[in-house]
Amino acid sequence: MLNTKKILAAALAVTMVFGSSISAFADGPVTSGNTDGAGTSEGHLEKKVINVDLPTIAEGATPFSYTMDPERLISATSGAKHSGATFPAAEGDTGVYFLTAANTYANKSNTLTVTNKSSCDVTLSVKVKTTASDGGKDIALAESSTVATTGDPNLYLGLKVGDETTVVSATEQTITANIAGIPGNFETKVDNGAYAYAAKSDATGWKTIDISMEGAVSNLPIAADATAPTVNVTWSYAETPTDAAPSITVGSVTAAADTDAVWTYSLGAGSKAATAISSITYNGGNATSAFDLTEAGKIKLGKSAVSSVMSKPGSYKYTVVFNDGANTTGEITLVVQ
Repeated sequence: MLNTKKILAAALAVTMVFGSSISAFADGPVTSGNTDGAGTSEGHLEKKVINVDLPTIAEGATPFSYTMDPERLISATSGAKHSGATFPAAEGDTGVYFLTAANTYANKSNTLTVTNKSSCDVTLSVKVKTTASDGGKDIALAESSTVATTGDPNLYLGLKVGDETTVVSATEQTITANIAGIPGNFETKVDNGAYAYAAKSDATGWKTIDISMEGAVSNLPIAADATAPTVNVTWSYAETPTDAAPSITVGSVTAAADTDAVWTYSLGAGSKAATAISSITYNGGNATSAFDLTEAGKIKLGKSAVSSVMSKPGSYKYTVVFNDGANTTGEITLVVQ
């Protein structure tokens, strides 16, 4: 009986081993597999920063306020009425004074500066006009920087934006200027655990545009009750479009004897930009040769051509055609009063 049990146990053990071997051989080697990997995103970082420092005017300050002195009373009395004040030397004095420091006056105002600390270009827009004083006794405004030397006195006010000076009048004018951004002044970094696109600590070379006012007045007698107009200047900015069509930026100019007429334009930007003016026409005829286009951004009509039409009042309209893909057109006008 004991031997029988031993034989049975041995048989069962052999059967188990044999059965396991059969199972292993039946599955075979592993030839495939799979797993899942969830996807994540590190996020998006807007790599554009717009940061423009506009002029800050101190409370009570009026940098473009001025005093006109047509009869040169200040010069004739060495400024005796204004004790302790400094005025320009008589030679070269234009008779219009801006306060530039404590008790210090000059024929040109202090400069206001616009600084573009952006990674992209911005377009500065400056609007200027005069507002008449009550009573209708304002001195006449000159149409150029050259004031009258005989007859009725007049006053010249000029707003300078960058390198461009605009003769100020009662009609509001808009001067635009592009201020380049510097993307190389920016870097991607981590700030409080988040990505940020910000100016480098050693960022330098920011581009600027200066705004200032100048003036001159005839050295002639004026009426005892004569007044001077107020000048109004406003400024603003916007991002320069990546793609912008060419355009005329100063389209109307009033003719003045012995003075070039100058209009300004932009060639645009990006895929819509032009590279030049292809033609200027008048009443359907080609008038390009009458204009000087050698200075970038400016259309000039020489003083001799301007003087030739001074006796014929009216508005002379010219069509400017750019060489962009759309052959964009703009209009400039010479006003003869």
